[in-house]
Amino acid sequence: MIDTDIVGANWIELPAGTYNFMRSSKPISYCQLEVVTQAHQLVSHAPVGEWLHIAPFRVLSFDIECAGKEGQFPDPRTDPVITIASMVQLQGEKKPCIRNVMTLHSCARIAGAEVMAFEREEDMLVSWMEFLRAVDPDLITGYNVVNFDLNYLIERARALNVDQFPYLGKLRNVQSVIKNTTFQSKAFGTRENKDINIEGRVQFDCLTLIQRDYKLSSYTLNAVSAHFLGEQKEDV
Repeated sequence: MIDTDIVGANWIELPAGTYNFMRSSKPISYCQLEVVTQAHQLVSHAPVGEWLHIAPFRVLSFDIECAGKEGQFPDPRTDPVITIASMVQLQGEKKPCIRNVMTLHSCARIAGAEVMAFEREEDMLVSWMEFLRAVDPDLITGYNVVNFDLNYLIERARALNVDQFPYLGKLRNVQSVIKNTTFQSKAFGTRENKDINIEGRVQFDCLTLIQRDYKLSSYTLNAVSAHFLGEQKEDV
């Protein structure tokens, strides 16, 4: 990036005649196009003028609900995922283009959202994985989405032997693996987090942002939404 004057998230041009399409019958990614070129052939456009606008990134926001034992935190080894709610929005658009809810067994209609019911939890997990690949999001977001939601889905798929689930990135045959990490600083102290590789998709956890930028007495979703929005979520 330094040698070719590429900066984060700027526009890059491949001039005609400087690249070849990969003709392999086995693509290495889920990207729409795969090409081969040389680094010195790339044209990096400085973020000014017409090259200042942001690409129409696809943003996937999602949240899960689990059926844990009363009074106990849910355990992916035993407690099922009963709901996966997703919303997809294009960068720059005011309204989402997709709102859906995948639910284990049936539920009432939800205004403004497509509801998909599944009798088997395994089928629901596979369908959400296929949905993610079809949407091909550039950014995945949510509240505590890395330490809980993504982590729980991967661990739950492992418990159910849904072996095809944890391939959530843009590279084929690269498995998303959970690693425990520790972050320490004078400002934030010591924090233990989950690190999940999802190649080609940026993970943006809103909880991490709130903890970094605001001093609140509680960082639960109810407390944070009450502080910023004046309203709270309805428990399922």
